[in-house]
Amino acid sequence: MKLINRRYHVPALRNQAGFTLIEVLVTGFLLTIGLLGTAGLTAGIIKGNYSSKNISAATALAKTQLEKIQNDGYSQAIAGSTTASVQMANAGVTFTRTTTIVADTPATDMKQVTVLVSWNEANNTARSVQLQTILSQ
Repeated sequence: MKLINRRYHVPALRNQAGFTLIEVLVTGFLLTIGLLGTAGLTAGIIKGNYSSKNISAATALAKTQLEKIQNDGYSQAIAGSTTASVQMANAGVTFTRTTTIVADTPATDMKQVTVLVSWNEANNTARSVQLQTILSQ
């Protein structure tokens, strides 16, 4: 009987292709940190967009009121203050618009018109927009 000398070749680990467990874990950890940062950034952007929408709506309300008073003219602008609650359909927020007209300010035969629009954000933060103009005779 003849004995056959067989040698089995076991390749060295350093010659193996692929990733080690530590490399996979580090990559997974870094990817998780990046995704969590992106999620936080996205939430901040959504809040900013909501706030910007409310500021735009409030500015439009104030501008509309100022234009109405200007179109009515100096003689129709009665000195005093009026307050109205306004609900805008697209904003989903209740705005409070206060219009104040002060006679002889900043000079005689002039009226200073101030429109203040205020509202509360979703987190109950009070916000406001104020526009002013001067009417003359």
